[in-house]
Amino acid sequence: MNNSRTDIDNWLVASDFADDDSAVSEVWEPVFEPDRHLVHIKIGPYWKLYLRPQGFVKRFYHKVYPLPVENWRLSEEIKLYDGFCTFEAVLEVRFQATLKYALGNMGILAGLNDHIKNSYQDLLSNLIQKELLELSDGSWVQKGVTAIEKRICLAVNEMLILQNIQSQALCILKPTFEEFPSVQLGRENVFLCVLKRSFEFSQAKREEMFRQKQEVERQTQEHKQKLLAQLNLDAELDRQIQAQEAANKKRLLEDQEKQLREQFEIEKQLFLEQTRQKNALKEITLEAELQEQQKHQARLRAAEQEKHMELLLHQAKLKEEKLQVDVITYEKQQAKWQQAKNKVFEQQLALEQRQKQQEFEAHHKNQQRLEEMQKQSYQKRLAADEFLRKELESLALEKQRLELQLAVNEDKKLKASGNKSDLL
Repeated sequence: MNNSRTDIDNWLVASDFADDDSAVSEVWEPVFEPDRHLVHIKIGPYWKLYLRPQGFVKRFYHKVYPLPVENWRLSEEIKLYDGFCTFEAVLEVRFQATLKYALGNMGILAGLNDHIKNSYQDLLSNLIQKELLELSDGSWVQKGVTAIEKRICLAVNEMLILQNIQSQALCILKPTFEEFPSVQLGRENVFLCVLKRSFEFSQAKREEMFRQKQEVERQTQEHKQKLLAQLNLDAELDRQIQAQEAANKKRLLEDQEKQLREQFEIEKQLFLEQTRQKNALKEITLEAELQEQQKHQARLRAAEQEKHMELLLHQAKLKEEKLQVDVITYEKQQAKWQQAKNKVFEQQLALEQRQKQQEFEAHHKNQQRLEEMQKQSYQKRLAADEFLRKELESLALEKQRLELQLAVNEDKKLKASGNKSDLL
């Protein structure tokens, strides 16, 4: 019987049946790209994902994720006809994720292939089981499993391509049977009919369980989708609230900046007005002090000149009185000693000439002393005028220094206010 089972297995899995020449070959040929990579750019809230182009140069803000072509092998063992027939199914899938699939799974770009395996392993197993469980009659025993393998491969490729995953599947089915000596496969169908009745009950049960499982998975998927939609809605609401708060804060800061600028302009005008008033007061005070000093100097010069003139008049009066006394004395002596002086008249004349010469010299000396005093008075006036001129120049320089200091302080305040406005 072991030899008989081996012959059946070889017969089922053989590819050179008589009717294979009339079958239409269905070959799924995806276009794989071994060098496919994703480029992810994220700057603040903005992001972009695209396939790496030719001549791409990576920058610091780029993240590159490879999308390799991966081989995936699945093995399933399915028992049919109450354990009479056991299928060993080997599914080899060669797949590669696409850009659309990556856009739908932005959080797992570094592990897309592992995510695909974990997500679709159960679905592929269910697909294989579904295809095999649909073998309700024994017609496949005579036709072989090649058509079943093709249907499974086509279903796998269609399911994955609908999920934006490029794939190429190869399915190998190897059926084995339990020993049943009285059954001659390919010639008698009695046992297959009995098995069919038993299988119909089991199949109904399995289909119900499969339907329930599919319904649970569908509900779970819908719940996940609703939850994801709610999370997206909450995130959008949070973004809108944050944007509104940022706009309100910006308007508040702009209003505060405007108020501060207006306050600064008012304070600036008040300070300039106070500065102008202080400068005007200082100018008035300086002019009054200068006028008072000029008046004082004029009074001092007038008093000094008056005093000097009084001194000169007094000296001239004293000289005149002395001359008058001298003349009177001379006349008396002349009258008294006229006779006694006749002998010495010439000597007396000479003496008088000498006395007159001395008086002339004394008068000349007095005149020189008067001129010297006048010259000294003039020099004092010049010194006083020079001192007054220097005082005026010093006051003018002090005024210029105060104006320059005020301008420097005002420039510093303007720069400080400019820096303050830049910080705001």
